[in-house]
Amino acid sequence: MLPSARRLMRTAVIPVVIFALASCGGSSDDSTSSAAPETSAVETTAAPTTEAPTTTVAPAGASVEIVEGNSVSSANGPVDVTVVGKGFTDLSVGNRPPLDGLPTGVYVVFGWFDENWKPSAGVGTDARRFVFETQSWAMPDESRAVLDPTNQLENVYTLSPEGDFTVTIPVDCSLAGEGIMAIAVYPASGAIQADHEFLLPITCTA
Repeated sequence: MLPSARRLMRTAVIPVVIFALASCGGSSDDSTSSAAPETSAVETTAAPTTEAPTTTVAPAGASVEIVEGNSVSSANGPVDVTVVGKGFTDLSVGNRPPLDGLPTGVYVVFGWFDENWKPSAGVGTDARRFVFETQSWAMPDESRAVLDPTNQLENVYTLSPEGDFTVTIPVDCSLAGEGIMAIAVYPASGAIQADHEFLLPITCTA
């Protein structure tokens, strides 16, 4: 065979060999699946995932209500009403013995109050003229263990870890006073906390 013919045959065989290698995937490990087309991860692009935003719910805060309503009949003398408080947490601490430095809870009292009556505004006790016998005190267990370890004090109530309390207090519409007749709730023992101050006006009916 002429040399030129040999060179021609070599050049004709080379493409066939390259094609055969390419069709086999270039590796003996892939021989069992070489007949089926491969699916590359590059060909399918996953949609980006978006995490749902985290929503933080703020505490509702403290609230107070008179269960029987704010209207009280004056026909039969003093009337017991039920005051329910919720959410009285994050208590401030007292600055007077015996609860100095301890969470004090709140007073619940009936009396007459000036328009500007709140301790947090720096207003003195003259703006809060309550009937002493009605003064009730809702306090956490750790403070009650100091003030009333045997749970014998009549007007002391427990303030739950969730900040809830229920107090029964007498309202006497036959009494006269100057200012707004109301039930007031505010921090006890000299503690200051504006969002724990509430005034619930009382309306006397015949």
